[in-house]
Amino acid sequence: MEEYAVVFLDAMVFPIKRDRVENESIYVAIGITPEGRREILGYYLPGGMESAYNWREILLDIRERGVKQIHFIVSDGLSGMKNVITEIYPHAKYQPCVVHVMRNILAKVRVQHRNIIATEIKEVFHAKDKQEAEQLFMKFTQKWKNIYPNLMNNLLTIRENIFTYMELPEGIRSMVYTNNALERLFKELKRRLKTMEMCQSEASAEKYLYLLLRYQNEKFLKRKLKNWEYYFQLYREQHSYTKENIHSEVIL
Repeated sequence: MEEYAVVFLDAMVFPIKRDRVENESIYVAIGITPEGRREILGYYLPGGMESAYNWREILLDIRERGVKQIHFIVSDGLSGMKNVITEIYPHAKYQPCVVHVMRNILAKVRVQHRNIIATEIKEVFHAKDKQEAEQLFMKFTQKWKNIYPNLMNNLLTIRENIFTYMELPEGIRSMVYTNNALERLFKELKRRLKTMEMCQSEASAEKYLYLLLRYQNEKFLKRKLKNWEYYFQLYREQHSYTKENIHSEVIL
């Protein structure tokens, strides 16, 4: 495929034995085609923990394999990700994973505040449009800034991208603003890999990942996401995308 509507990027940690056993990040990219089919674009074991540098190399690999246009890229809030995405796919729109944002918020607030903060931040992300979301977001940060000044300031730094998903029709927004597809995939991978306790080598890790992800990819390709094609076509018409645009998106 030359074009993907959305690409989700995330990494999971698992112990791998090289000269000794250490936790390493397994990087996975999943795409959704304009027609609504999910596809595993690749998995990578570059060594070490998750970094924007490694994601840069992965996105370069994806581009070199022929993916010319990605409309939206969803990832966690890893430092440097936005710059990497802009460099490799300058026309892709960056969306921080909302679930990661919410988890980060709730992990840093006091227990007595968690329920009310969870309710309020969900209202922000479930707003009917971007204008309402931004109003609720500013109201939320203003309300809590005296109690959690650093946390609210950090939230304000991602304001520019946090509501990117609002550009899409409401019918498919919830499929875009989180990494749920990858979260479920990682849960299954961890369940299956847990019986191994650790991968005895990079080669054994590659073997098991290949088999597990090939099986999952076959399941993905058998079905389309409900109503995706209709809603994404609406988005494309609203933004005047044509086949000719695809070949001019990538800056070599």
